[in-house]
Amino acid sequence: MTKKKYEIPVNINDIIVNRMKEKYISNTELALQLQMHHSSVLFMLKNPGMQIRRLWTICEAIDLNVFQYLANEIKINDPKESGLIECNIEILKLKKEVEDLKKERDLLKEVIGLQRR
Repeated sequence: MTKKKYEIPVNINDIIVNRMKEKYISNTELALQLQMHHSSVLFMLKNPGMQIRRLWTICEAIDLNVFQYLANEIKINDPKESGLIECNIEILKLKKEVEDLKKERDLLKEVIGLQRR
């Protein structure tokens, strides 16, 4: 049985290199920030399979949220966000129900007040 090779449609290394160019960060400077050898940074930026921990430290060093970029590219709805929408809808329904119950209570108070006369 052969392993299925997954292709990522986004080249993260290109995104990182472009961000480094935007911020005028050289490979040497990134290597210093990551406490790595210059040649290791060059190799890492050419290697498509970067570790998440290393990617995290690079994102911090060059001020780039590559995870958000990937989330936007994947185009999967945020389950937390859809949960919030459902909660907000439920809150609106409950507020309407409370408002209706208050009106009913006030009406009952008025009816009880009229019967006492």
